[in-house]
This record gives sequence, structure tokens and C-alpha cells, in this order.
Amino acid sequence: MKKNLLNVLLISFFFLCSAVFSQETEGVQTIKVKKESLFIKAGFDEGEFKVIAFDKYGNPHEQAITSFSIMYSDGRSSYVLNVQGNTFPKQTIEFLTKKRKEATKICLGKLKAADDNGHTEDLPPLCDIVIFPDCKKVHK
Repeated sequence: MKKNLLNVLLISFFFLCSAVFSQETEGVQTIKVKKESLFIKAGFDEGEFKVIAFDKYGNPHEQAITSFSIMYSDGRSSYVLNVQGNTFPKQTIEFLTKKRKEATKICLGKLKAADDNGHTEDLPPLCDIVIFPDCKKVHK
């Protein structure tokens, strides 16, 4: 009985030692994990003057945009307006649609989108958006 117990202990000691010494300490490499971004691009809703974020599957998320900047020029000077939220301010909409007599090309930059957990992501700029003024009846 003592011999069997001694053999079991000796075999288990060899297995334990072989497991400990078989670990390689050289050439250990790390695994780098890149977080996938939920949103890939932004879109502009011309009817409601909203900026909408789209995920990698093409699904729209209307309330995801937290801030952006509007850049446009009138020929003489350039304007940059920083906006919180996803909708254009009423003053900007009135200026672009009612006070101007020609189409205005705008660019939306510094787009920030937040997911449901509150993590913010930067989105690429959205340029070459043309906003036309309101049509008026022409009297001859």
C-alpha cells in the first residue's frame, strides 16, 4: 500500500513538474484588440435639416449625432458654426433658405456620434451638400 501511494505521488510530481517547465517564456506575444466602431458614416436629411448616423449595416440612428460643425462661404467670407445635437439651428435654416438668393454648398465636419452606452466616435466629414433657397413665385 505504501509502495502504491509512493508511486502515485512520484508520478503526479513528474506530471506537475513537466507542466510547469513546459511553458515557453521566450517569444510570448501580445494580442492587440481593435474596438470596432458602430457608426461608419453620416447622412443629411434635407427635409428636416438633420444629420443622421449610419451603422455598418446601413441602419439609420437619428439621435446618435451629438455635435457637428457647419462650414459654408458666401463668396466673400467663410463661416463656421458649431452645433450641439443633430439638427440645424433655426437661424441657420432661415439664412440658407430664405435670405439667400442662390444655392449654398455646405460641409459638415467634426461629426461626433454616441452609442447607447455613451461612447463617442468621430465620423468622417460630409461635404458637397447643396442647399437651395425657397422658391418664390415670379411676377412678370
